[in-house]
Amino acid sequence: MSEEQKKKVLIVVTHGPEDLDRTYAPLFMSSIAASMEYETNVFFMIKGPKLLDKKWQESERAKGDNPFIRFFDMAKDNGVKMYVCVQSLKDMCHMNESDVVEGVELVGGSTLIDLTFDADRSLFF
Repeated sequence: MSEEQKKKVLIVVTHGPEDLDRTYAPLFMSSIAASMEYETNVFFMIKGPKLLDKKWQESERAKGDNPFIRFFDMAKDNGVKMYVCVQSLKDMCHMNESDVVEGVELVGGSTLIDLTFDADRSLFF
């Protein structure tokens, strides 16, 4: 399927480590969509940026068997594009841009509007 013909899916993650069970499905679904050859984007906002903290991910990787980490890696391996809202990152999560794991694009909130209007389907978690 050519890039122009690919269906586009946007998945928005609003929960963070404090509500970890609610973070598994968005990343799992993004992997499924990507494996079905949909162009898949994941946008982290509100408390979601905390999931992208380098120190938090390192700690969870050291503990082992965290479903979010497993699904996050699977999504990246399947070519899912990931974005984080800089406003949420700084104002709600009190993080710096340098705290974010590699492979995630830092963007403004207006990018969510663009991604939503460009997507064939959007899922909010």
